[in-house]
Amino acid sequence: MGNNRGNQQNVTPLRPDQDVRRLKKRQIKFREVHRVRRNRLLALILLVFAVLGFQLAMTKARTAKIQKQVSQNQATLTKIKKNKEKLTNERDDMKDSDYVAKVIRYKYKYTKDGELVYNIKEKGDN
Repeated sequence: MGNNRGNQQNVTPLRPDQDVRRLKKRQIKFREVHRVRRNRLLALILLVFAVLGFQLAMTKARTAKIQKQVSQNQATLTKIKKNKEKLTNERDDMKDSDYVAKVIRYKYKYTKDGELVYNIKEKGDN
């Protein structure tokens, strides 16, 4: 019978109410750790989306600004091309001596020797 007492010291008595409380505490702790990890992960994901959204908005704003500049430059280029064409035509006309003589007569009121100029008023002129 002496052996039975030695075996009783190695055996722990069952206490279901303490075991249940310990398991509930473990479950609560596990749920709390899980909740904290989930919240951190969610915050990280939201931060990444916020940064990417900001970058997307900035890129869109820059693109709109560049498009506006392109359209303004296109309008300026069109005006410059028209002016160039006009000046090129004028340059080519200045190579023709008859045209130059007509321009000088009309604009600067020059006449040839012995030429008479008659001014005729039209209905619209004062």
